[in-house]
Amino acid sequence: MRKILLIPLAVVAIFLGNMFSGILFEKQESELISPIPEQTPATSSAPAVNYVKDFRLKAVTELLRDVDSPLQSEVMVGCADKNQVDPYVLVGISRIESTFGKRACEGNPFGWSSCRIRFTTLEESCQAVASGISNLSYYEKYQSSGNVQDLGEVYCPPSSGCNTKHWIDTVISTKDELQERELVLSIEELATLTPSRKSPKELEVNTLALRSHSETSSGITKEVIEILIKANEKALAKAEHDL
Repeated sequence: MRKILLIPLAVVAIFLGNMFSGILFEKQESELISPIPEQTPATSSAPAVNYVKDFRLKAVTELLRDVDSPLQSEVMVGCADKNQVDPYVLVGISRIESTFGKRACEGNPFGWSSCRIRFTTLEESCQAVASGISNLSYYEKYQSSGNVQDLGEVYCPPSSGCNTKHWIDTVISTKDELQERELVLSIEELATLTPSRKSPKELEVNTLALRSHSETSSGITKEVIEILIKANEKALAKAEHDL
Protein backbone atom coordinates (compact mmCIF):
# COMPACT_ATOMS: atom_id res chain seq x y z
CA MET A 1 0.00 0.00 0.00
CA ARG A 2 2.83 2.41 0.88
CA LYS A 3 4.43 1.78 -2.52
CA ILE A 4 1.15 2.46 -4.32
CA LEU A 5 0.89 5.82 -2.56
CA LEU A 6 4.53 6.81 -3.03
CA ILE A 7 4.59 6.50 -6.82
CA PRO A 8 1.88 9.11 -7.62
CA LEU A 9 3.14 11.36 -4.82
CA ALA A 10 6.64 11.26 -6.27
CA VAL A 11 5.42 12.04 -9.78
CA VAL A 12 3.34 14.96 -8.50
CA ALA A 13 6.29 16.27 -6.47
CA ILE A 14 8.57 16.09 -9.50
CA PHE A 15 6.17 17.93 -11.79
CA LEU A 16 5.35 20.57 -9.17
CA GLY A 17 9.03 21.10 -8.52
CA ASN A 18 9.62 21.57 -12.22
CA MET A 19 6.74 24.04 -12.51
CA PHE A 20 8.02 26.06 -9.57
CA SER A 21 11.54 26.24 -10.94
CA GLY A 22 10.10 27.23 -14.31
CA ILE A 23 8.27 30.17 -12.76
CA LEU A 24 11.47 31.34 -11.09
CA PHE A 25 13.62 31.13 -14.20
CA GLU A 26 11.23 31.61 -17.11
CA LYS A 27 12.74 35.04 -17.86
CA GLN A 28 16.19 33.62 -18.54
CA GLU A 29 17.13 34.03 -22.19
CA SER A 30 19.44 31.05 -22.45
CA GLU A 31 17.92 27.67 -23.27
CA LEU A 32 18.60 25.05 -20.62
CA ILE A 33 19.10 21.46 -21.68
CA SER A 34 19.01 18.73 -19.05
CA PRO A 35 22.42 17.06 -18.84
CA ILE A 36 23.06 13.45 -19.72
CA PRO A 37 24.64 11.74 -16.69
CA GLU A 38 28.40 11.50 -16.97
CA GLN A 39 29.93 8.07 -17.42
CA THR A 40 32.71 6.79 -15.21
CA PRO A 41 35.35 4.35 -16.46
CA ALA A 42 34.99 0.67 -15.70
CA THR A 43 37.17 -0.99 -13.08
CA SER A 44 38.51 -4.51 -13.05
CA SER A 45 36.26 -5.55 -10.18
CA ALA A 46 32.98 -3.95 -11.20
CA PRO A 47 30.97 -3.33 -14.37
CA ALA A 48 30.90 0.01 -16.19
CA VAL A 49 28.23 1.68 -14.10
CA ASN A 50 27.53 5.39 -13.81
CA TYR A 51 28.10 5.71 -10.07
CA VAL A 52 28.25 9.52 -10.22
CA LYS A 53 24.51 9.58 -10.88
CA ASP A 54 23.64 6.22 -9.33
CA PHE A 55 21.07 7.02 -6.68
CA ARG A 56 21.29 3.48 -5.32
CA LEU A 57 24.90 4.12 -4.41
CA LYS A 58 23.96 7.39 -2.75
CA ALA A 59 21.17 5.68 -0.79
CA VAL A 60 23.49 2.92 0.43
CA THR A 61 26.22 5.42 1.29
CA GLU A 62 23.76 7.51 3.28
CA LEU A 63 22.38 4.56 5.24
CA LEU A 64 25.79 3.07 6.05
CA ARG A 65 26.98 6.47 7.22
CA ASP A 66 23.90 6.92 9.40
CA VAL A 67 24.49 3.60 11.17
CA ASP A 68 28.27 4.12 11.42
CA SER A 69 28.98 1.01 9.36
CA PRO A 70 32.53 0.08 8.32
CA LEU A 71 31.20 -1.36 5.04
CA GLN A 72 31.96 0.41 1.76
CA SER A 73 28.98 1.29 -0.40
CA GLU A 74 30.97 1.23 -3.65
CA VAL A 75 32.04 -2.35 -2.99
CA MET A 76 28.51 -3.43 -2.06
CA VAL A 77 26.89 -1.94 -5.15
CA GLY A 78 29.75 -2.93 -7.43
CA CYS A 79 29.78 -6.61 -6.53
CA ALA A 80 25.98 -6.70 -6.60
CA ASP A 81 25.91 -5.33 -10.14
CA LYS A 82 28.69 -7.66 -11.23
CA ASN A 83 26.57 -10.63 -10.15
CA GLN A 84 23.17 -9.14 -11.06
CA VAL A 85 22.01 -9.11 -7.46
CA ASP A 86 20.00 -6.41 -5.71
CA PRO A 87 22.52 -4.39 -3.65
CA TYR A 88 19.80 -3.52 -1.16
CA VAL A 89 19.39 -7.22 -0.40
CA LEU A 90 23.11 -7.48 0.32
CA VAL A 91 22.90 -4.51 2.67
CA GLY A 92 19.91 -6.13 4.36
CA ILE A 93 21.82 -9.38 4.81
CA SER A 94 24.73 -7.51 6.38
CA ARG A 95 22.28 -5.84 8.73
CA ILE A 96 20.75 -9.03 10.08
CA GLU A 97 23.96 -11.06 10.05
CA SER A 98 26.44 -8.57 11.51
CA THR A 99 24.71 -5.26 12.30
CA PHE A 100 25.96 -3.73 9.05
CA GLY A 101 29.41 -5.28 9.39
CA LYS A 102 30.07 -4.03 12.92
CA ARG A 103 29.95 -7.58 14.28
CA ALA A 104 31.37 -9.45 11.32
CA CYS A 105 32.77 -12.90 12.00
CA GLU A 106 36.18 -13.56 10.44
CA GLY A 107 35.78 -10.73 7.92
CA ASN A 108 32.41 -12.18 6.95
CA PRO A 109 29.72 -9.49 7.42
CA PHE A 110 27.15 -11.59 5.57
CA GLY A 111 27.40 -14.68 7.77
CA TRP A 112 28.07 -16.64 4.59
CA SER A 113 28.35 -20.40 5.06
CA SER A 114 27.44 -19.96 8.73
CA CYS A 115 30.67 -17.99 9.24
CA ARG A 116 32.81 -21.05 8.52
CA ILE A 117 34.65 -19.18 5.77
CA ARG A 118 37.13 -16.43 6.56
CA PHE A 119 37.55 -13.49 4.21
CA THR A 120 40.36 -10.95 4.16
CA THR A 121 38.45 -8.16 2.40
CA LEU A 122 34.89 -6.92 2.09
CA GLU A 123 35.10 -7.27 -1.67
CA GLU A 124 36.05 -10.94 -1.33
CA SER A 125 33.17 -11.70 1.02
CA CYS A 126 30.67 -9.67 -0.99
CA GLN A 127 31.70 -11.43 -4.18
CA ALA A 128 31.26 -14.84 -2.54
CA VAL A 129 27.75 -14.04 -1.31
CA ALA A 130 26.55 -12.28 -4.45
CA SER A 131 27.91 -15.01 -6.69
CA GLY A 132 26.50 -17.70 -4.44
CA ILE A 133 22.92 -16.50 -4.28
CA SER A 134 22.91 -15.76 -8.01
CA ASN A 135 24.45 -19.05 -9.18
CA LEU A 136 24.18 -21.88 -6.64
CA SER A 137 21.44 -24.35 -7.48
CA TYR A 138 19.81 -24.34 -4.06
CA TYR A 139 19.01 -20.64 -4.52
CA GLU A 140 17.25 -21.43 -7.79
CA LYS A 141 13.82 -20.45 -6.50
CA TYR A 142 15.10 -17.05 -5.40
CA GLN A 143 16.96 -16.60 -8.68
CA SER A 144 13.66 -17.03 -10.52
CA SER A 145 11.40 -15.02 -8.22
CA GLY A 146 13.66 -12.36 -6.70
CA ASN A 147 11.53 -12.82 -3.59
CA VAL A 148 13.41 -12.24 -0.32
CA GLN A 149 11.28 -14.89 1.35
CA ASP A 150 12.60 -17.51 -1.08
CA LEU A 151 16.13 -16.33 -0.31
CA GLY A 152 15.64 -16.37 3.45
CA GLU A 153 14.23 -19.87 3.57
CA VAL A 154 17.54 -21.17 2.20
CA TYR A 155 19.99 -18.62 3.61
CA CYS A 156 18.49 -18.81 7.09
CA PRO A 157 16.49 -22.07 7.18
CA PRO A 158 14.33 -22.96 10.19
CA SER A 159 16.03 -26.36 10.30
CA SER A 160 19.28 -24.67 11.36
CA GLY A 161 17.60 -22.98 14.30
CA CYS A 162 17.61 -19.64 12.50
CA ASN A 163 14.74 -17.21 13.05
CA THR A 164 13.75 -17.23 9.40
CA LYS A 165 10.84 -14.83 9.70
CA HIS A 166 12.92 -12.22 11.51
CA TRP A 167 15.70 -12.62 8.93
CA ILE A 168 13.28 -12.12 6.05
CA ASP A 169 11.50 -9.19 7.70
CA THR A 170 14.81 -7.43 8.40
CA VAL A 171 16.12 -7.80 4.86
CA ILE A 172 12.80 -6.65 3.38
CA SER A 173 12.56 -3.62 5.68
CA THR A 174 16.13 -2.63 4.79
CA LYS A 175 15.37 -2.98 1.09
CA ASP A 176 12.22 -0.87 1.47
CA GLU A 177 14.07 1.83 3.40
CA LEU A 178 16.81 2.03 0.78
CA GLN A 179 14.29 2.27 -2.04
CA GLU A 180 12.61 5.18 -0.29
CA ARG A 181 15.96 6.89 0.30
CA GLU A 182 16.77 6.40 -3.39
CA LEU A 183 13.51 8.06 -4.40
CA VAL A 184 14.07 11.06 -2.14
CA LEU A 185 17.64 11.49 -3.40
CA SER A 186 16.53 11.32 -7.04
CA ILE A 187 13.60 13.76 -7.00
CA GLU A 188 15.63 16.95 -7.49
CA GLU A 189 17.46 15.49 -10.48
CA LEU A 190 14.33 13.96 -12.01
CA ALA A 191 12.48 17.28 -11.68
CA THR A 192 14.80 18.67 -14.37
CA LEU A 193 13.81 15.87 -16.74
CA THR A 194 10.08 16.50 -17.09
CA PRO A 195 8.74 17.37 -20.57
CA SER A 196 7.26 20.69 -19.44
CA ARG A 197 8.31 23.66 -21.62
CA LYS A 198 10.97 21.66 -23.46
CA SER A 199 12.06 21.87 -27.08
CA PRO A 200 12.25 18.69 -29.21
CA LYS A 201 16.02 18.62 -28.69
CA GLU A 202 15.60 18.88 -24.92
CA LEU A 203 13.00 16.13 -24.96
CA GLU A 204 15.45 13.86 -26.78
CA VAL A 205 18.16 14.64 -24.22
CA ASN A 206 15.70 14.10 -21.38
CA THR A 207 14.83 10.67 -22.70
CA LEU A 208 18.47 9.66 -23.05
CA ALA A 209 19.24 10.86 -19.53
CA LEU A 210 16.24 9.05 -18.07
CA ARG A 211 17.16 5.81 -19.82
CA SER A 212 20.64 6.12 -18.37
CA HIS A 213 19.16 6.58 -14.90
CA SER A 214 16.82 3.65 -15.45
CA GLU A 215 19.77 1.29 -15.91
CA THR A 216 20.90 1.83 -12.32
CA SER A 217 17.62 2.60 -10.58
CA SER A 218 15.37 0.27 -8.64
CA GLY A 219 11.96 -0.06 -7.05
CA ILE A 220 9.77 3.02 -6.92
CA THR A 221 12.43 5.26 -8.46
CA LYS A 222 12.64 3.03 -11.53
CA GLU A 223 8.87 3.09 -11.92
CA VAL A 224 8.80 6.88 -11.69
CA ILE A 225 11.59 7.11 -14.27
CA GLU A 226 9.65 4.85 -16.63
CA ILE A 227 6.67 7.19 -16.28
CA LEU A 228 8.87 10.18 -17.12
CA ILE A 229 10.35 8.38 -20.13
CA LYS A 230 6.87 7.77 -21.53
CA ALA A 231 5.87 11.38 -20.83
CA ASN A 232 8.92 12.72 -22.69
CA GLU A 233 8.42 10.34 -25.60
CA LYS A 234 4.77 11.35 -25.89
CA ALA A 235 5.67 15.05 -25.77
CA LEU A 236 8.38 14.53 -28.40
CA ALA A 237 6.01 12.71 -30.73
CA LYS A 238 3.51 15.56 -30.40
CA ALA A 239 6.18 18.20 -30.97
CA GLU A 240 7.42 16.45 -34.10
CA HIS A 241 3.86 16.06 -35.36
CA ASP A 242 3.20 19.78 -34.88
CA LEU A 243 6.29 20.83 -36.85
